[in-house]
Amino acid sequence: MRRLSTAIVAALAGVAATLAIAPRDGANAAGSAQPTVLKVGDRVVVDGQPMGCRVARQDGRTVMDCRRGGQLAGTYGTMLSARKAMVVRYRSNRVAKVVFTATHGGSAHVCK
Repeated sequence: MRRLSTAIVAALAGVAATLAIAPRDGANAAGSAQPTVLKVGDRVVVDGQPMGCRVARQDGRTVMDCRRGGQLAGTYGTMLSARKAMVVRYRSNRVAKVVFTATHGGSAHVCK
């Protein structure tokens, strides 16, 4: 149960990072906000926080890859695509294990 809670917290952190890039200056009041369009290779960071996201290709699909900056070993990241959400736990700066997957409009699975 603790692993599931950790995975959910990591997924929510990724969603929060994605929402943090939306403009909040009042010039784009509700109903008139223009979306920021990102392309593969683009990166965003959260002001004042050691976290950000990048648009990448993974297994042939475009994903929003969100994680903290710096050393990754022992931390979590999220990969969101048009079809699936994944939470990973980094074993090193280059190797990560998928700990949770969910399909939009479908099922969820905790990986062991």
